[in-house]
Amino acid sequence: PTPVSAYLHSATMVKAGIFLLARFYPALAGTDTWFLLVGLTGLTTLIFGAYIALFKHDLKGLLAYSTISHLGLITLLLGLDTQ
Repeated sequence: PTPVSAYLHSATMVKAGIFLLARFYPALAGTDTWFLLVGLTGLTTLIFGAYIALFKHDLKGLLAYSTISHLGLITLLLGLDTQ
């Protein structure tokens, strides 16, 4: 595949993974393991993406790492216990 095609497919697969987490939420959300694993993964991704985005000077890098940070935020919110 071309680099653009590979980039589009990888972005689609990451968003499909977030969608899958949201679909599994009703079945798995009652366990402490879910909240710990998904919440910590989301928090780590959120902080990492935001920190790296602070030091990017080109628009492409800034958009890439801010997108990673936002996907981490979505994952963190899926991992929070809101019962």
